[in-house]
Amino acid sequence: MIQLLLVDDQPLVRAGLVRIFEGEPDLGVAGECSDGDEVAAALARVRADVVLMDVRMKRMDGAEATRLLGAGPGAPPVLILTMFDDPQVVAAALAAGAAGFVLKDAPCEEIIQATRAVAAGDGWLDPAIAPQVMAVYRSRLGRVPPPSALDGLSPREREVLALIGEGATNAEIARRLCIAEGTVKAHVGGVFAKLGLRDRAAAVIFALRHGLA
Repeated sequence: MIQLLLVDDQPLVRAGLVRIFEGEPDLGVAGECSDGDEVAAALARVRADVVLMDVRMKRMDGAEATRLLGAGPGAPPVLILTMFDDPQVVAAALAAGAAGFVLKDAPCEEIIQATRAVAAGDGWLDPAIAPQVMAVYRSRLGRVPPPSALDGLSPREREVLALIGEGATNAEIARRLCIAEGTVKAHVGGVFAKLGLRDRAAAVIFALRHGLA
């Protein structure tokens, strides 16, 4: 079972998430936190495979909590939850190492799908707000590999990069290209290494900027 840690300063939001996940046989809530500064202590008590993190909290916001969490060994991936009133804040969380973000008012099925994707090692960028967040994130990214960097990719790696740019998960890429998911992961690693990209968000930016998606 995929164990989850819920981090949100609104009890009603946490209760709603518990209700969403309690009907899923492969998802369980291992613990809850009311603020970002409680995450480290909670993870010392319970095992979590994914942290669902609110982006705005009173004492420590989601970006700072994500950064501190990523500084430790074996940290679980973070899925940012947001109402999206400030793309700068969400982009900061991605830059801090979050695996993705999903809107709090997204359909329950989408929140569940995003959680499973992040647990499987994929990223998740909510398509409703991805362009705005990517614009901010791109401005913070610094150097982006030039188009000539594509010359070092194999045809299959180009296909994989294009699908990453469309927001496809590894499982979805595997189905569309009729290859094993393990093979997809190998291609993703090759793309990151050859282009000097640090994460999936940077790969999305590269694919969009160079017309691959």
